[in-house]
Amino acid sequence: MTDNLRTHDRLLKAAVDVIDSAGIKELKIRDVAAMAGVKVPSVYHFFGNRDGLVEEAQAFRYTRGLLELTQVFDEQVRNCSNIEEFIAVIREVTALVFSDDRYSTRAVRADVLGSAMSRPKLKSAVAAAQRKSHDLLSSALNFAQERGWVLPELDTMAFSVWYTGMVNGRLVYEIDPAQCSGQAWNNLATELTVSALCGPVKK
Repeated sequence: MTDNLRTHDRLLKAAVDVIDSAGIKELKIRDVAAMAGVKVPSVYHFFGNRDGLVEEAQAFRYTRGLLELTQVFDEQVRNCSNIEEFIAVIREVTALVFSDDRYSTRAVRADVLGSAMSRPKLKSAVAAAQRKSHDLLSSALNFAQERGWVLPELDTMAFSVWYTGMVNGRLVYEIDPAQCSGQAWNNLATELTVSALCGPVKK
């Protein structure tokens, strides 16, 4: 890792930490620079201005949890030997995605996504960050498709975009959990995911 990349990453982490703990309004360039152990001009060098720093930090916050789990999914899929193992991985990772422990991650994504819809630059930054997750998921599914585990006619990129939408959609349940069982929602989402990828599965 080059010195420039390390500096960029330290600044980004500092900005994310501030937003996580205190919100965007409390993000000050001099504070971020101090937290990263660099001078203020470095912030302008890497991000252009405060808005550029906020946009990249928000894009990172939007994708961090999803990208981490996509990386786990990719690694596990490439270690599968058959469709049964592949389906087991789908169920395991989907359970993690929808776990109660990840509620705060889903809430952050909703917050960032809402902000992005009225801010073109942030929208572009979120889209670029989200594409990384979609590209990785699509690649893992292409690997499975080549082995006959995924339906040959499935557009894996379309599935990847749909899956992200479904993950974000769990907040529709979480905003009013009295309306249905969370486990019932999880079960339905998991079975739809398996069926969309592999077709009907005998139980």
